[in-house]
Amino acid sequence: MASSPWARLAEMERSEALAQPMRVLLQAHPVLVSLLEERGIHCGECFIAERETLAGVATMHHVDLDELLAEWARREALPRTE
Repeated sequence: MASSPWARLAEMERSEALAQPMRVLLQAHPVLVSLLEERGIHCGECFIAERETLAGVATMHHVDLDELLAEWARREALPRTE
């Protein structure tokens, strides 16, 4: 079984990212906004983004957290075309 790109991160980095409120993650990682919106999740418009974590969002919206993290890591690794 192939490991996700997030598996290469130090466990502390992953747990720190998962502990951040969504509003903080969305501001620091714009690619996460589009990744979630593609799944019908609009955290930027939600008042709970001040307190909710990515793990909580995944649970609430029935999204596999490991798949979400893997796709996020893959997209952040892609070269930007800005």
